[in-house]
Amino acid sequence: MNFMRALIQQVHIYLSLLSFSSLCVFGVIGVYATMAPKWEERAQPEAKRWEKPFVAPKDLDDAALAEKIRKEFAPALANPIAKQFLRHTADGKLLLDFYQVNGLTRVVVHEDKLVFEETRIDVLEYLNRIHATTTRNPSPDWRVRAWVWYNELAVWSLLGMVLTGILLWWTLRLTHKGALVAAVLGTAAFLAIYWRMQ
Repeated sequence: MNFMRALIQQVHIYLSLLSFSSLCVFGVIGVYATMAPKWEERAQPEAKRWEKPFVAPKDLDDAALAEKIRKEFAPALANPIAKQFLRHTADGKLLLDFYQVNGLTRVVVHEDKLVFEETRIDVLEYLNRIHATTTRNPSPDWRVRAWVWYNELAVWSLLGMVLTGILLWWTLRLTHKGALVAAVLGTAAFLAIYWRMQ
C-alpha cells in the first residue's frame, strides 16, 4: 500500500508540475473574466495605421489574393480568411480582416497600395484568448499549435490530478474529515448549478 501511495503521489506531483504554467493562466483568466467589465464597456485600444505599395496580380481571385497578402504582409499568427468571410467596402475595394490571438489586422486593397489598420489587445485579453484556444481552432503557425497541444495536455493533466487526488485520499482510508466535507460540498455545488442551468 505504501508503494502504491508513493507512486500515486509522484504521478500527482509530476502532472501538476507539467501543466503548472497553463493552469496558472486558467486561474488568472478565471479571476479576470469574473471581474472585467463587458467588452463594449471597455476602453478600446487605438488602432495603428500605415500603407504599403502593392499592385494586385490580375489573375488572382479574391480568395487567392487574400492568401497572398496574408503570407506576405499579415502578422505571422494571422489565420487564413475563409472564402465566405471575404468582404468589400462600399466603393468595391477588397477588405480583409486577419484575426489572431493578439488582435486584428484589417487590410483594404487599393489599386496601387494596401492600407493597414492594426488593433492590439492588452495582455489579460491576450491570455484570455490563448486559454480558450483548443485543437478545434487550427492555426498555420507552429507557435499557436504548440500552445494548443500544451493546453490540451494541461486539461488532461488536471483530470489526472483530480483522479490521483481521490486515490490518495482513498489510500488514507478516507480518514480526513475535511476532505470528505470538501468533496460533498463541491459535488453538491456542481449538481445544484447543473440543475439550475437546465
